[in-house]
Amino acid sequence: MIVMNVVEKIIEFLKFEIERPSSYGLFHIISVLLCLSVLIFLCIKKEKNHDKSLKRVLLIYGFSSLILEILKQIIWSYSDGVFSYSWYSAPFQLCTMPIYISLIAAFIKKGKVKDSLLSFMAFFTILGSIATIFYPESCFVRTLLVDIHTMVLHLGSFVVSVYLLVKGDVRINYRSLLRGFVVFLVCASIALSLDIIVYNFITTDTFNMFYISPYFTSSLPVFDFVQEHIPYILFLLFYITMIFIGGNFIYLVSLIIKKIRSNK
Repeated sequence: MIVMNVVEKIIEFLKFEIERPSSYGLFHIISVLLCLSVLIFLCIKKEKNHDKSLKRVLLIYGFSSLILEILKQIIWSYSDGVFSYSWYSAPFQLCTMPIYISLIAAFIKKGKVKDSLLSFMAFFTILGSIATIFYPESCFVRTLLVDIHTMVLHLGSFVVSVYLLVKGDVRINYRSLLRGFVVFLVCASIALSLDIIVYNFITTDTFNMFYISPYFTSSLPVFDFVQEHIPYILFLLFYITMIFIGGNFIYLVSLIIKKIRSNK
């Protein structure tokens, strides 16, 4: 009984509420400025051993995001002494992939697998980070911890992605882009499988990983409209195509910046 009371008090503390942040409000601006400051520091910092520095960056981001994600899952699933898992918030989205990818990549040796994982972060998971930087409105809630988690997860992922490109851990060529896309396809396939399995065998509550469930409409702008007006298989192909185009956009921007830097 005492333990339960302590747990409840801790959870209530973690649920501390604030006025819901807004896009380009103080919370958003401070978060972006901190993100840019960390990014600049990492990119200009002299490194005696880059491999160790890379591992440190991946681990710091991975574990900090993981801890915040676990806390978010707890406070969203625990209410009035009852734990009921919030399936809609399950952490298997494109924007949460960097948590797992960074931790896995930190512990595996150099090679095609590691290169592919890092390329996935550099060219594809960065898309969600950029969207959050410019328009985080839909991500903000009144719970301070969740808002902090949102900024650390997305802006931290942006820092890691750019760091990988600037430091050369991900080569800016089309082979790297395609390797990253293969990882995306694998993750999306797992997400779709989970969507089908969970809905048919576990719960009919909203569970929409990667927002590609055939049972629930995507909550992503534009994608929701498309899914409602075309057959599901065409929507899925549209989703995959748009992510691939997004990755190509990041690749082209990176390539242009690389050429400008090399000409100086």
